[in-house]
Amino acid sequence: MIRRLFVATALLIITTTQTALNFGFQASRASAVTGASARTAQSQASGFDPAYNLSLPHPVQDKNFYLLSSFQRTRDVRKALSRSQVLRQLANQKVEALKKSASCSNVKCFEELIRFDAPTIDTVASELQTLANQPEFKLLISKNLRPSGVFVKYSQQPDAQLLAAAWKDAAAGLNRILNVYCLGKDPRYAAIDKVSFDVSTQAYSDLLKSKIAEIKFSNDALFFEPTLDFAMKVLEINRRDEAARYEPLAQGENKAAIQNLKHIKWSDYPYSFILVLGSGPADSAPISPIGAARAEVGARLFLDHKAPLIILSGGFVHPMQTPYCEAIEMKKHIMAKYRIPDANILVEPQARHTTTNFRNAARLAFRYRLPADRPALVTSSESHITSSASEDFRTRCVNELGYFPIEFIKRVSPVEAEFKPAIASLFFDANDPLDP
Repeated sequence: MIRRLFVATALLIITTTQTALNFGFQASRASAVTGASARTAQSQASGFDPAYNLSLPHPVQDKNFYLLSSFQRTRDVRKALSRSQVLRQLANQKVEALKKSASCSNVKCFEELIRFDAPTIDTVASELQTLANQPEFKLLISKNLRPSGVFVKYSQQPDAQLLAAAWKDAAAGLNRILNVYCLGKDPRYAAIDKVSFDVSTQAYSDLLKSKIAEIKFSNDALFFEPTLDFAMKVLEINRRDEAARYEPLAQGENKAAIQNLKHIKWSDYPYSFILVLGSGPADSAPISPIGAARAEVGARLFLDHKAPLIILSGGFVHPMQTPYCEAIEMKKHIMAKYRIPDANILVEPQARHTTTNFRNAARLAFRYRLPADRPALVTSSESHITSSASEDFRTRCVNELGYFPIEFIKRVSPVEAEFKPAIASLFFDANDPLDP
């Protein structure tokens, strides 16, 4: 009790006092499946294989369009796509459209030539459903798409439907990039995610033309490649590579902690990890007072032996185009102040919202094979925990992500809640190009 009062007091300067209600989505820990069997059961039901090597050599493209990258990198599948008369004709049309766009004088011209319209998206989906019966595609789906977990949202669908649904997501994602970073339309969170230029200027059109000139037109281009290449150039122009920063995490920032996993005696701890939700500064400072305070609470929980790992979550968010990453700055802070070892800290440096704080931490838990015999602990400001443990947060997740990224969340103190990751979090979301 004394420890909890101390932790709560540390954050009173940044939160309003609220009643410590035991909010939560009432999923009983006693009735939940526990142990490694819980994670195994979820994996088997979804088709996800924790041993699958999720290769992301081009992280911005691969995270946003894993299906299209898989098409490009799988030789037999690429050949099969090229043999399709329908898709070959579309590829030729898109190459010509990209060439023609070099003479555009405004962003609307670029977008109209390069986007995929609804009838074309449906035509491609129909053709892919037919191709799904071919051996090359069956192998791709069974050995790559399903075990990757990236398409877990469609894991219960037959191969043909999974392929069509994944394509429609990719096409919508390409069009979304054009809408926001070519046309200049506002994304859901315009203050931090919007286009970096005035798209109405001739200078921006000229910039787009200069990037088109860098694209090499191939005689054997796949049907999506002209649009994909242009979309990647548009993100590059706007310095929107947040999805790629610090990748590959397992070989960089998270390497020491991953190597340490085999030495952890998990039964010594009530929780598998402590998740700290980041908070960016409103100015040019590397870390905000709120972010530092949250990280310090996480550090004290770690020192209190609540879990063997801390996951610090938060990307390059506030203010827009900040050079500082919330997770990295929090890591620096607690390593310096509390001497927390690198081997006990995992960073999640891409989340831009509370919804993706939970989602991305859940992804790390599944991909790094953290045990499922106990829940995780999340800490933040008192008001933030109140919000995260509310029914409104579930609704927000469903509206923004399409699902709830955790199995349950239950408040255990003013600044702490316990939760369990949901395997649905593995799904890559092309609707958010900065953190898919």
